[in-house]
Amino acid sequence: MCTLVKTRDVTVLLDAGVALGPRFRLMPHPQEYRARDEARKRIEDAATGAKVVTISHYHNDHHTPNFEDPVWLGSSPESLERIYKGKIVLAKDSRRKINTAQRRRGWMFRQTAEKLAEKFEIADGRTFKFGRTTVRFPPPVPHGEDESGLGWVLPCIIERSREKVMFAPDVQGPVVPETVRLILDEEPDTLIMGGPPTYLQGFRIGEEFFQTALRHMERVVQKVPTVVVDHHLLRDEGWYKFLEPVRASAEKSGHRIITAAELAGEEARPLECQRRK
Repeated sequence: MCTLVKTRDVTVLLDAGVALGPRFRLMPHPQEYRARDEARKRIEDAATGAKVVTISHYHNDHHTPNFEDPVWLGSSPESLERIYKGKIVLAKDSRRKINTAQRRRGWMFRQTAEKLAEKFEIADGRTFKFGRTTVRFPPPVPHGEDESGLGWVLPCIIERSREKVMFAPDVQGPVVPETVRLILDEEPDTLIMGGPPTYLQGFRIGEEFFQTALRHMERVVQKVPTVVVDHHLLRDEGWYKFLEPVRASAEKSGHRIITAAELAGEEARPLECQRRK
């Protein structure tokens, strides 16, 4: 989900992390390891020109922790330093609206990052001004369903003049009505969000979850001109087909729903969903 946003006033790096995960009881393929290492290098390069780095939550694919993990993350203390040193770090509160595992990770991260950063700020519910650019954080919203055990995530809104970008990672659809209301009330020009984890359908999550996510996505694309859906959804080989009704709703409104790769002018390469092949 890591995204770089530039305005005339400030460059913001959102959720500077990357990770692989266990999928279909298989370890990652060498192609996935190469892609992960390339992504980490791009993140580190992007950080050199960024003044602000944000953290929406403390899952290891959304920030870079202070330890070496060659298996899943490709992380290291050196990588953390290259990303966060000298930056203004705007981070989710690791004490409130958080589950136990993320509270521990957040505390560990802050012990290191606070010493390296120019400034370390808890961002929940706060607004920061950089020239004519506003970087704003609404209160945290659920990571997927309410009471899912996965905790909460902190959306970020970046606005300058009349252009507004909203970043809503890991909202899994969005599946929760309060997150839909927040998006519709904000009326962003571009929304970048995590789609539903359809690869878990029938395994951990029931059909109703995904039908709700689809209905909510259709409402969102009718109001938001550009919707970028990525992350969890692209772990499923059937991700493109799943989006068909949403795509139809978007086109009817003269809007578009695309992947992050398409936003960057590239072809989608969702390697994790192809792991069995």
